[in-house]
Amino acid sequence: MKNGCVEWIHELQKGAAAFILSMGMMGCAGSGGGLAQSVQVEPQKMVADLATARWGALIKGDFAKAYNYLSPGTREVMSLDVYKAKFRGGNWKAANVDSVSCEQDQCKVLMAIEYGYRDIKSLETRLDEKWMRQDGKWWYVPRR
Repeated sequence: MKNGCVEWIHELQKGAAAFILSMGMMGCAGSGGGLAQSVQVEPQKMVADLATARWGALIKGDFAKAYNYLSPGTREVMSLDVYKAKFRGGNWKAANVDSVSCEQDQCKVLMAIEYGYRDIKSLETRLDEKWMRQDGKWWYVPRR
């Protein structure tokens, strides 16, 4: 009898585990995609991360990396050498995203840029940036 109880408990545990697993799967199905939906990133977050990464490259002096954030159209009319020459090495110290507002395939990013100038070690300015989505990717579009 003792052996029969152990087998019965084991079968009950397997059945309970299967039930719990199936309920969890139904919960995911009912949520409209579960994992796939949670992986989708809002445009504001994505663009904020891209703007931060672009400024990180500029601060490090990696203009080739920063150039890759430019829209394909901008890169068609502006070479990497011209892009580098526009900056001549900045005295940037830090860059932070203040805000991001998006409408459809365009986002406006307000950046807070800390920089040094001559004997002044730390100044701060705000810059508006325009980002556009093209073919599912976000690109920085500089002012002309």
